[in-house]
Amino acid sequence: MTARERYVRELERRLPFALGLRRRALAEIREHLREGGDEALARFGPVEELADELARELRARVAVRASWLIPTLVAVFVFPFYVVPENTLPPAPWDVKPEYLAWKQQLAAGAWLVALAFAVAALVVGRVKPRLVVWPLLGSVSTLAVAVAFGSIVAVQWLDAVPGSSAALAYAGMAASLMLLVVGALVLVEAYRSALRDCGSELAPD
Repeated sequence: MTARERYVRELERRLPFALGLRRRALAEIREHLREGGDEALARFGPVEELADELARELRARVAVRASWLIPTLVAVFVFPFYVVPENTLPPAPWDVKPEYLAWKQQLAAGAWLVALAFAVAALVVGRVKPRLVVWPLLGSVSTLAVAVAFGSIVAVQWLDAVPGSSAALAYAGMAASLMLLVVGALVLVEAYRSALRDCGSELAPD
């Protein structure tokens, strides 16, 4: 293994995951080392110093990336929750929706709207105050979890209430909604960890 490859591997070990941004940074470093050879390696300096510098930059980028990733997930949730069932399930046999379904569906829809509002706030905060973006993201993921939970309950109860409803479709929608929630939670965790590291680096003595 060459000294340049050892340098990149040690740098990779020291950098945070950063929602996939680490890979791009390492690719750029490898390209510089490939073109500049040992002179480029000398210009980069000790791996510890470069890792600290890149980590600060990546933490800032994580906030921005998370601020548009979670809003995208929240927006996509409307497809398994509403668009697909509305256009594929058989018509309901009632004139007025049963109360035990209506209030849960309204709660799920309301929670999704709140999650969307938090997501829009995250888009704005992520560009104005990236360090604070974790809070609207937390609100968005939390209310999305409420929407997923009650939307899933409605999906299960809908199977019994509406003859001919596809169980496979209902469970596929639940799985898709849960997957969106899990991905959103992972993005939130990474953004939160980056925020904690950012605060820790500011509080650390020189």
